Amino acid sequence: MGWLYNQMAMPETIFQAWYKVASNDGRPGWDNTSIQDYSLRLEENLKSLSHALLTGTYRQSPLLKLVMLKPDGKERVLLIPGVIDRVAQTAASIVLSPIIEAELGNCTFAYRPGISREGAAREIDRLHREGYQWVLDADIRNFFDNVRHDLLFQRLVELVDDKEMISLLHRWLTAEIVDGLNPRTRNTMGLPQGCPISPALANLYLDRFDETMEQQGFKLVRFADDYLVLCKTRPKAEAALKLSESALAELKLELHSDKTRITTFAEGFKYLGYLFIRSLVIPTKMHPEEWYDKLGKFRLRKKSVHALPADPETMTGETSQFELETDQGEKIELSKEELLQTEFGKKLLESLDKKQLNVDEFLEKISRQDEERQKEKREALKKLYSPFLNTLYLQEQGSLMRKDGERFSIEKDGSVINEVIVRRIEQVVIFGNVALTTPVMQYCLQNEIPVTFLSQHGKYFGRLEATTADNAEMQRFHFLRSIDEPFALETARSIVAAKISNSKTMIRRRKTVVQDRDSTLQNKMAYNLDIMADLALKAEASTDIDALRGIEGKASALYFECYGMLFSKNLPFHTRSFLRVRRPPTDPVNSLLSFGYTMLHTNIFSMVQASGLNPYIGFLHAERKGNPALVNDLVEEFRTIVDSLVLYTLNRGLLQEKDFYYRKDEPGCFLSNDARKRFLNIFETRMWQESRDGCTGKTLNFRRHIEKQVRIMREVIAGTRTQYDPYKLPV
Repeated sequence: MGWLYNQMAMPETIFQAWYKVASNDGRPGWDNTSIQDYSLRLEENLKSLSHALLTGTYRQSPLLKLVMLKPDGKERVLLIPGVIDRVAQTAASIVLSPIIEAELGNCTFAYRPGISREGAAREIDRLHREGYQWVLDADIRNFFDNVRHDLLFQRLVELVDDKEMISLLHRWLTAEIVDGLNPRTRNTMGLPQGCPISPALANLYLDRFDETMEQQGFKLVRFADDYLVLCKTRPKAEAALKLSESALAELKLELHSDKTRITTFAEGFKYLGYLFIRSLVIPTKMHPEEWYDKLGKFRLRKKSVHALPADPETMTGETSQFELETDQGEKIELSKEELLQTEFGKKLLESLDKKQLNVDEFLEKISRQDEERQKEKREALKKLYSPFLNTLYLQEQGSLMRKDGERFSIEKDGSVINEVIVRRIEQVVIFGNVALTTPVMQYCLQNEIPVTFLSQHGKYFGRLEATTADNAEMQRFHFLRSIDEPFALETARSIVAAKISNSKTMIRRRKTVVQDRDSTLQNKMAYNLDIMADLALKAEASTDIDALRGIEGKASALYFECYGMLFSKNLPFHTRSFLRVRRPPTDPVNSLLSFGYTMLHTNIFSMVQASGLNPYIGFLHAERKGNPALVNDLVEEFRTIVDSLVLYTLNRGLLQEKDFYYRKDEPGCFLSNDARKRFLNIFETRMWQESRDGCTGKTLNFRRHIEKQVRIMREVIAGTRTQYDPYKLPV
């Protein structure tokens, strides 16, 4: 068995391929098995596929033929493999891509990692500014249907010295085709559109064409079967057309005469979703971030679009002109017809004609719409696969978790109440009386899955975790950093300053919702915020760790005094004179805060441990037995996640007074079992929400923000970064 084939069939590659297939979603193949159906027994299915490939028992399934209508009304034929075959082909693409990538030139922009149509647009714009005014705008006739298998495999054999891989690729390309009630046929020519392996093979097939054009000095920009050749004169463009025809003929391909022409930037042309006209580039799809940020010199600014007065002798309302001004001061006039070539232009004209919005309002509106579409897409993918730190919460009192093959099985009273695929779990949190079998604990230890034990009410007991990681060198750095007093003080200062800043931002964002509208109350809030600002300055200038801790304590007291004012006055429990009570919590607010902080602490502990740092050696918090000081340091930056979540939960009535109870045998206010489960769902939803870091400007979900901060802390301790930059809420 060849090395490449073996690498493709390994479980690691198959698992990596699965996540690519899952993220692309797609419809079922001929067997009607969907992505979700396949994922129900994911571990078993992927293991079976790997085994079949390794033992030579894998057999590809037929391709399902689908006929789709293009926007222009013409048909597009797709040949869809089943999910199993899509995973296998994606695995093959993973191992073949580096080999094919090494052959490709800089002129091709489709189906390549890190390269996009935007890059092609930038290259076209760059060449235009260098004086290439003439354009051969070409299209290969029915390219995917006309790829000759014999020529393709001649090229493949030159690169891939692996008979099993070559044989498998041939079987995929010549698979049977299922077309409704019609008899099955076999694919004898072309690359099936819909197969994950086809894009890479398409690039390889056209690589000889690319080489021919570039060797003759032509400036080629190709995206799959659509390409441009940019020239400085018309005769040069005509020569490019002739060479294209002869180079494609060697591959048994030809140009589509109706879609091939010689044009200029002055005349304008559309390519890859962009309208190129003179020195302007306009995306034909409405992605506002592209207008503002991605087109460099040719950004479309809000105030740069306005109508010019029509000349009554030469113009009518139907042919009125519009003026676009670039950020370099260049003014470009466009006709109504030219604007109608872009989706942006259509929507803008429609808006102006109906007098519904001015241009600024129009751009803001569609920017919001685009943001919502992106958010919906991210949420849909998140439901299918959560890519980091999946937590299994076990709360059913009296239950037992067993390991059953590739699944964790949770049982109670002899019945299975839930099953979870083990590979999806990265940490386990146990509440109260829940038992684990020895095989479960062994699996968690072997796979470095930490298990956190809490009381039924959320009190932290301890963790079960492996000791196999060799982090001695990292922890030696960590210890030396902890006794480096200037370094420790500087790091602690940045954490305290960030915590105070986040606390102030948290209050300022919500101070308008104070229900009482009592001037005394509002003055008190403003006074506290001013004092907190002063304390933040003192924290940044502090030269003593004990004094710094005192500053942090004073700021926390002022913060929680304001925090209590943010709760609805309709809540049945008193919050206006709120005090932070840690152990035991004496009211619903403190009960939720304590529980939320425990969950936050558990997540950060797992990430710190996984990074190789010592959770018990910190810089701000004092080191004492059983106190994970570094984890407590990092928690400070993220407390407002829990604080805002508790506000949201109680003010919206998601949890009410009846969801809490007071025990007779010990003091404290506690969540009921059902309420705890609901709050955990709310907590998990919040952890996957995305927010912007006020320091770096990056937009990530909260778990990713935490992961980033742990990574920064590790780099600072290791000496590869000069200072610790904490997480800050955007002001």
